[in-house]
Amino acid sequence: MFGISRSKRSRHDGIGQGSSAAPGVQHAPSELPVRNETRHDRGRNVYFQKGQFLARQDRWDMLGRLIAETDRTKGATPAGDSLAALLAVGARDDAVRHARGAIQGKECPVPAGIDALTELTQDMPNTYAIFLVAARAQIDCAWAYEGQVDPYAMPRVASEAFLDRFDVASELLAQAEALAPESVEVAATKCDLLAAVPGAEDLVDALHRDVIRADPGNPGRLRSYGVHLLPRWFGSYSHLARMSETLSQEAQPIWGNQAYAWMWFDALRLDPEAAEELDVDRFLAGLDEILASSENAHLANLISAYVDGMKPAAAPDDLSAGAMAVRQHIHAALPALTGRHLTELHPQVWARADALPGASHAGPLSAGRIAAATAQARSAVEAALSIRLHPAPAGMGRSA
Repeated sequence: MFGISRSKRSRHDGIGQGSSAAPGVQHAPSELPVRNETRHDRGRNVYFQKGQFLARQDRWDMLGRLIAETDRTKGATPAGDSLAALLAVGARDDAVRHARGAIQGKECPVPAGIDALTELTQDMPNTYAIFLVAARAQIDCAWAYEGQVDPYAMPRVASEAFLDRFDVASELLAQAEALAPESVEVAATKCDLLAAVPGAEDLVDALHRDVIRADPGNPGRLRSYGVHLLPRWFGSYSHLARMSETLSQEAQPIWGNQAYAWMWFDALRLDPEAAEELDVDRFLAGLDEILASSENAHLANLISAYVDGMKPAAAPDDLSAGAMAVRQHIHAALPALTGRHLTELHPQVWARADALPGASHAGPLSAGRIAAATAQARSAVEAALSIRLHPAPAGMGRSA
């Protein structure tokens, strides 16, 4: 249902070849249909809510079986959100939300809901998925002690509370791995444990490549790897550039240039200065291949929102000239991209466009947030259409 197409790329001009390329279909923003909830949105929400419902009903046996089954089949959304992970997020959501509100400082005790999940593993010692849920809850709790909801950088000096929660998470995950050594979700969670592992820089490549080998068709695995190669985590710009090139070559039969684009996708957004190391033409070729190979409206909206977010007005004031030029190059692809690929607006995709796979706001969105995302999408498409209909004279730049 949520698989990713691997059909051959159609032959047409690439989105990176300038916004003056003739679009496939001309749509005024007001004419584009809006789908407030697509089947992908609904599927994502259903898996989150299913995990939450079963946890609230103490149906941990059924939840364990569902997580194990979706983990085995490697189900995922087009953008790379693992369905097993969405179930697990829903299952721990109540406990984690309470913990984030209860933890007001590094000396606060561990909230009871987090401990309750850990204690639950004693009642289900043969169900690896429950160990996985408890381990992920401990990791979420650890970051709450550092004031981070969706972790964006290593703490400057990790607190004892942070390290203690990671110690417990590591023990729980080791038991999950013993029960399910082939689990992709266990392997992916090991990558997140790196935040409290000495010498993580020497382990990041091996752990992420293990996940990618186990789940080669999921772009979320490539996206997560790219983020962990940023200097704020366990790598450097040159390390990211080198490994994105290496992995792109290795994954050529499956991904073509798409692997290169997915590796940089979130890293470039989270760290704008990384653009200095980006091969922008190859990146745009990768985005083009993603859209051409899937013909998926979900991905067309995700990439349109991403490219719109590269407008110079959204860049940091102190961004280097080289990085700014790369962002402008990417943003210049928006008119051709929307004209060729965007046939309907998916506001839930635009609302989550800045989220990493597995981010905290996995559940349903409010009507207000969907309305705001719809307005944002229409504004971006309006600007892109204006550029297509009234291109700037040759040699003139375009403002955001």
